Amino acid sequence: MEKRLASVLGTSAKHVLTALKRAFHAVAITGFVTAIIVGAGTEVTAYFLTGKTFPPATATHVAAVALAIALGYAAAITIAVEEILRAIIKTIELIVEESEKLAGSALHEGIQEAEAFGHGVVSGTGTLAREAAGVAGGIGSAVGGAVRSAESHLHGHDGGSPSGNPTPGPSA
Repeated sequence: MEKRLASVLGTSAKHVLTALKRAFHAVAITGFVTAIIVGAGTEVTAYFLTGKTFPPATATHVAAVALAIALGYAAAITIAVEEILRAIIKTIELIVEESEKLAGSALHEGIQEAEAFGHGVVSGTGTLAREAAGVAGGIGSAVGGAVRSAESHLHGHDGGSPSGNPTPGPSA
């Protein structure tokens, strides 16, 4: 049981670390790509809005950089939250799956132990019943023998009546 639990924890940790690695890559790529697209889009928009003047004014460059950083950061954080939630969900699913397997094996072991205990109880009960029947039979034989012996002594050894007179036999 402990081995399986350690395995679940190890697998969960592996999934979390893999998810963090993937999240960092996704955050970096998403933030960089979004910043490039927003910066370039701002510059192109400024070119068309200023009457196709090239290069645009310094304020346009400052606005493009500010927008690129802000929107790149927002996109990166959104991806980070998504990746973290995905990792949490995957880890919970893994833990539930392993817990179900662990509960199933524990139930199976419990049933096997209960069956073994039940067989032992039934076997022991049968043995006790046979021994009790033997003892009861022995006691019954002993009591029967004692009763016959007492009757024999009471009737006299001749098989007569208790008064000592011989039992009348069949008339001839």
